[in-house]
Amino acid sequence: MRGLIRIIAALAAAVAVGAAAAGATAQFRGEEVTITIAPPKVTVEGKYRFYNGDDEPCTLELKYPFARGPELGEPENVSVRDAAGENLPFSWKYHRITFEVVIPPQAEAEFSVLYEQPCRGCEYKYVLATTRNWQRPIAEATYAVDVPRQLAPLEGSYRLEEVASSREGVVRYELRREDFYPDVDLVLRWERPDFYFGSTALEAPAP
Repeated sequence: MRGLIRIIAALAAAVAVGAAAAGATAQFRGEEVTITIAPPKVTVEGKYRFYNGDDEPCTLELKYPFARGPELGEPENVSVRDAAGENLPFSWKYHRITFEVVIPPQAEAEFSVLYEQPCRGCEYKYVLATTRNWQRPIAEATYAVDVPRQLAPLEGSYRLEEVASSREGVVRYELRREDFYPDVDLVLRWERPDFYFGSTALEAPAP
């Protein structure tokens, strides 16, 4: 179809397998990510915005990988949804999912990725550095991290600000950036307490 631009690229949490097609005007405008740490799992909900400056519809093929590590399990309950909340189809390959997003001409499109991931240790990583494959900063980026008070304070590879939380017993941290061009991933670390009422996994000795 003439005018249909296919791009194989990466979003903030994705591994790019190619650069944007020559002449393509799709831009990664922003992301809003909430990470909930509740051992023995971590829940991630990311909302992503892309803009198509072309006069024709633009189709993005995106590859979204998940953090891997000896203490991380395979993601569970994965879903991809458009702005209306409708599920988008995706396929699995090599610890990542692939899906398509269609952006109307001269317009912005938003979609979300939600999943849970087993986490048996005291560290979690959200992939950011591959954003540089877009070769331009993200205009707006917000990351919120909720952690049980028993696991605070939380340390990160970026400086996190503690903010007021709407949930009792939960501490919220935020990272807000404009024109964000990250060169390292967002790594979150916490201390294992002597006991933690919210998780029997933390009460037992590590295997």
